[in-house]
Amino acid sequence: MGQPPWLLSLLWLLWTSLGAGTRTFDVQAPAQVRGFLGDRVELECKLPPMEHKVQVTQATWTRRTAAGNDDNVAVFHPTQGSSFPKPGRLEFVAARRGEELRDATLALGGLRAEDEGNYTCRFAVFPDGSQSARIQLHVLAQPENEAEAQEGPLGPLGPEPVPVARCVSRGGLPPARISWSPPGGRANESQVPGHLPGTTDVVSILTVIPSSQVDGQNVTCRVEHESFQEAVLLPVALAVPYPPEVSISGYDDNWYLGRRDASLNCDVRSKPEPTGYDWSTTTGVFPASAVAQGPQLIIHSVDKLVNTTFICTVTNAVGTGHAEQVVLVRETPNTAGAGATGGIIGGIIAAIIATAVAATGILICRQQRKEQRLQGGEEEDDLQGPPSYKPPTPKAKREEPEMPSQLFTLGASEHSPLKTPYFDAGVSCAEQDMPRYHELPTLEERSGPLLLGATSLGPPILVPPGPPAMEAVSLDLEEQEEEEDYLDKINPVYDALSYSSPSDSYQSKGFVMSRAMYV
Repeated sequence: MGQPPWLLSLLWLLWTSLGAGTRTFDVQAPAQVRGFLGDRVELECKLPPMEHKVQVTQATWTRRTAAGNDDNVAVFHPTQGSSFPKPGRLEFVAARRGEELRDATLALGGLRAEDEGNYTCRFAVFPDGSQSARIQLHVLAQPENEAEAQEGPLGPLGPEPVPVARCVSRGGLPPARISWSPPGGRANESQVPGHLPGTTDVVSILTVIPSSQVDGQNVTCRVEHESFQEAVLLPVALAVPYPPEVSISGYDDNWYLGRRDASLNCDVRSKPEPTGYDWSTTTGVFPASAVAQGPQLIIHSVDKLVNTTFICTVTNAVGTGHAEQVVLVRETPNTAGAGATGGIIGGIIAAIIATAVAATGILICRQQRKEQRLQGGEEEDDLQGPPSYKPPTPKAKREEPEMPSQLFTLGASEHSPLKTPYFDAGVSCAEQDMPRYHELPTLEERSGPLLLGATSLGPPILVPPGPPAMEAVSLDLEEQEEEEDYLDKINPVYDALSYSSPSDSYQSKGFVMSRAMYV
């Protein structure tokens, strides 16, 4: 018959109290283990590899109570097996009876809130004594969260804050932490037991003083818990009823005796809508010329009784609100106000005109700068590239009729005026191959018969007029005029080097000298 577990524990305690053992070693175990309600968790506890041979006589698990006592949870003996004071949810994971005890890992199923605490795993080893490790078991329950706006019953409200939003975190272990953002208002928090033992429901109610600034505002309920990787954010749009907020408009500080159809308006913001308007004065005397029409007060004719303070009182389902307007009645109209208004309007118009003029000037300056940049670029291209002037293309000469040989004697240089053979005046004409030129007639000479050799040095030769010859000569003269104009453009020294008249020796050569020599 095996020994009872309590006797084995007593022997183990006696052994450890005697201080047996000659070596020390560390038990391998985590400092903390986390588990969720209802789950299975393992408390790991192992012996490290050791160089010398040891004999483990027993492994024991204890739990520290709130009072500071150690309660036995589980015991394992290599020959007797496992023993549990409260069996059902505990088991050794790796330890087996009849085998060497090196791993005393304990599994705990159906985790409960009361299972949380500090557990101690202890090995009794012969001849080294005993060594232990402490493990903290932390039990968690992830809460469920929700937030909503709250609308209180429509009724008269006082100056105290009213609940406007509610945020609930249910079934948390440990209890969740709730906060509101923005932090305006005041939060009232309460905790109640959750639906599972050991859990807690946290309720936070946000209260504010009702106003139009609060109505429609967005707030956020922030829930934090150890089981969350990040905080849970729950937005809420507030719907807050508030009493009327009143202001009066329509008074322009220009109410004078006899003014007709003046009016005051009662401007209201409220939730719910106003149910009534009431106009009164601080003196209790209401002008006879004033007529109240809901939110508007019409004064048909301004008199001295209008010189008072008017009060507009507005009521809705949750309260009342009022506003006052002091009216000063003048003897004559206030023209200073009108002049100031006209000056303001005139200043606005002048500012608009000045802005338009400045904008136009800026656009013109930019356009001029752009054109100058373009022109500068073109000038640089002209300086760097070839000349832009191109001589006109010579016209194709008309087919000339055959002229008498004594009329013109042309050399090979006729069509190359810029390449005329060089003529030296110091050498006799007989020794030089004299170039032959045409003499162009003047305008006076064109009107009469064509003269050949009409110069001051020799008698002119009269050519009898004839239709075919004259027509050909006229065409030829027009083409020569175009050539002379072209030479004037490209040769600035043309006129400076021209001869007044040819010599007689030139006539003997059978040609007439032109009024200018081409260079």
